[in-house]
Amino acid sequence: MTSRDSNEASGPRPSQRDASIDILRGLALITITINHITGFTDRMHMVGMQFPTLTLWGFSSAAEIFFMLSGYLVGAVYFRADRDPPVLDFAGKVWRRAGKLYVYNLVLFLVLLPLCLLSGDLARLSFYSWFIQGGPATLIDFLILYIQPYCLEILVTYMVLLATAPLFALLLRIQPFVALAISVSLYWFAHEHAWFNVIGGSPVGDWHWNFNPASWQLVFFGAMAAGRYRLLARMERRAEGDWRWLVLPALLFTGLTVLFLAQGWFSFQVEYQSKIRIGPVRVVHALSVCWLIMSILWMWPRLQRLWPMRQCAVIGSNSLQTFVVSVALSYAAGFIWIEVTPFHAAYIALCIASVILLGIFANAYMWWKKR
Repeated sequence: MTSRDSNEASGPRPSQRDASIDILRGLALITITINHITGFTDRMHMVGMQFPTLTLWGFSSAAEIFFMLSGYLVGAVYFRADRDPPVLDFAGKVWRRAGKLYVYNLVLFLVLLPLCLLSGDLARLSFYSWFIQGGPATLIDFLILYIQPYCLEILVTYMVLLATAPLFALLLRIQPFVALAISVSLYWFAHEHAWFNVIGGSPVGDWHWNFNPASWQLVFFGAMAAGRYRLLARMERRAEGDWRWLVLPALLFTGLTVLFLAQGWFSFQVEYQSKIRIGPVRVVHALSVCWLIMSILWMWPRLQRLWPMRQCAVIGSNSLQTFVVSVALSYAAGFIWIEVTPFHAAYIALCIASVILLGIFANAYMWWKKR
């Protein structure tokens, strides 16, 4: 085998889009949609089991997966090592995306406001009551990212990480190990000191952001570094069709799942699973989920061509737009459940309908883009 053949066999595919990333992002967005609806119904004391998502059986939710894969794609698409774009060019691209996200966030805030004006319970649960009671002047609180309603706080953290990504990219180019060491140090300091967070967020609790950027940056920037060197593409080439690659992620995922469930069985609490500061246990669980699902998709590539997987890929391929729509669907479902049909069967139906509508939107948006 020649050197060129060897590189082609083990290196990343130069131009092929990794469908497994889009599938996993789509699964994460579907889970986020259902979890957001459940956030409304549970706080209204719904009687009955939650719609089954992975969150019920693990330490992490879908948000961690969303941040990981988004960070990876930022590195893989905008800052690939083999292309080595100037940091200023990279900054221009991610800042434009952060600006677009800011506009989407504002439009979403305004679109959801009428629903909260019509439902006092929805306004209370979503923290829109802060803006309704405070009047138009409180719009400034939203515009300066001081107060954010339910479901929108994740967008604000993502926006901040995109805005600061060029600084990490500069460090990554100069010395990758130093850049990662600084990211890990900042993460650990923020994790160990709860006060080290941005003031504001939701107008309840300790008045700090629900997604601490100083903690969550490790997930995003660490994945961005992996994307720069196309780590997943290299892993896929080696794992494709090789069942041995399934063993370790399957054991890790199974062990963490049993540990999570054992908390209820034996009445104890695992430490280091904070969501605000994204504790290490939560990070490891999210990594195990990504690793296992992607290994399965790599092991049996035909799975990626099944209709449900293709629909997940469509949802995940335009994650910014589909996330915004998923939040709107969650609010609409929450409004219907609270004001019209506050029953468990209606909750299940609303979850299923929201996922279907999310898929319809994703397909329509992709069709529009192709035109």
